Amino acid sequence: MKKFEIEVVRTYTTYIEVEALDHLMAADVERIAMYNNVLEEEEDLYEEIWEAMAEKELEQMNSELETVNVKEL
Repeated sequence: MKKFEIEVVRTYTTYIEVEALDHLMAADVERIAMYNNVLEEEEDLYEEIWEAMAEKELEQMNSELETVNVKEL
C-alpha cells in the first residue's frame, strides 16, 4: 500500500472580537495572540483568542480551494 501526502491551500481571513483589560493596547493583544512573552495574568486572554479563532475557522472550512498538491511518500 502506498502513502501520499496531500497539501491543501486555502485562503481566507478570520475576524474575531475579544474583550481585554482597559490597559492593554492593540500591540499587547497581538503579542498575546502570538504567545510572545505572555504574562501569567494574560494566559486566559490567550486561550480565549485561540478558542474563538478555532471556532470561527471551523465555520469557514468551506472556503475556496486554491491548490491541491499530492506527492508520494
